[in-house]
Amino acid sequence: MVSLTDATAEKRHDGTLWSLTVFGVVSLALLLVGGWLTYAGMGPWYDQLNFPPYQPPPWVFTPAWIVVLSLLAVATWQVASNGDRHRLAFALYGAQCVLNAGWSLLFFTLRRPDAALWELIVLDVVLLLMILLYFRVRTSAGLLLVPYFLWLLYATAINGWISIHHPV
Repeated sequence: MVSLTDATAEKRHDGTLWSLTVFGVVSLALLLVGGWLTYAGMGPWYDQLNFPPYQPPPWVFTPAWIVVLSLLAVATWQVASNGDRHRLAFALYGAQCVLNAGWSLLFFTLRRPDAALWELIVLDVVLLLMILLYFRVRTSAGLLLVPYFLWLLYATAINGWISIHHPV
């Protein structure tokens, strides 16, 4: 016989698996949109840029984004499955998604590293706020966002160097 508690637990388990799937799909969509916008901006303009000496080889970017966006999905799922409704956390998550895709649009597609830098600084602040809020909800959720934040700071340094050396 299935008790009410078992049925409630099973329903909650199904709901949390569903939300993990949703956040995973959003991260995959961010990866695909970012890749598409990046690819659209590649070519002579990008090839002529003078990159900083600390720029990693091109093959590093895709695996790094896969890792940080996967960690983002798991961290947000942890916050969502906490049981409480955290509107601010989800508002910041949504802002982060828009800013993340917006950076690729500004930098690669529109070829505006200067505007992309300012947008990236805003994304840095949004992600820092996410870390602090996620940490309050669940420590592991905040910790899972730290690699993403470090990656963004690194990207900000690269973008800043390019902006200084290639003014519009």
